Amino acid sequence: MVTWVEEANRLRKQLPQGVQEALQKHEDDGTTESKEYEAAVEVFYAKHVCRIDPMPKEVLDTFENIKVDPTVYHTMNGPSEFFVIGSLKSWDITDRLKNIQAPTLLINGYYDEATNLVSEPYFREIPHIKWFTFAESSHMPHWEERDRFMEVVSGFLEY
Repeated sequence: MVTWVEEANRLRKQLPQGVQEALQKHEDDGTTESKEYEAAVEVFYAKHVCRIDPMPKEVLDTFENIKVDPTVYHTMNGPSEFFVIGSLKSWDITDRLKNIQAPTLLINGYYDEATNLVSEPYFREIPHIKWFTFAESSHMPHWEERDRFMEVVSGFLEY
């Protein structure tokens, strides 16, 4: 999670200055439930979580469900992908990845918040792993490149 947050914050620094300022202001003030903060987070999500515009209804429904009852997400993560203050803040299982013996498919997108730096330890440590990066996706290649996603997953399962 430490690398995740570092990378999410690196990506955050690439957002427009006004968006960065709004995020910082509300995190400093403890007002991360404000509409302005949510709108700023949505700018990040549109670049690194789901690049489809407008986002699919199912994706929007998921975000809406988190807003209706944020208990689990906020307890474990915090108010956003880059302001992690929950129980996962220092979570790390890197030292146990070598114990995964099942064939594993690791995926991410070129624009993903799960950057290559975040994904690389899994690739390095899991013994039987295949890594595929979707060229036109962020965090949801199952939406952003559905046909290619199905090909990759099917090919892996046939292996």
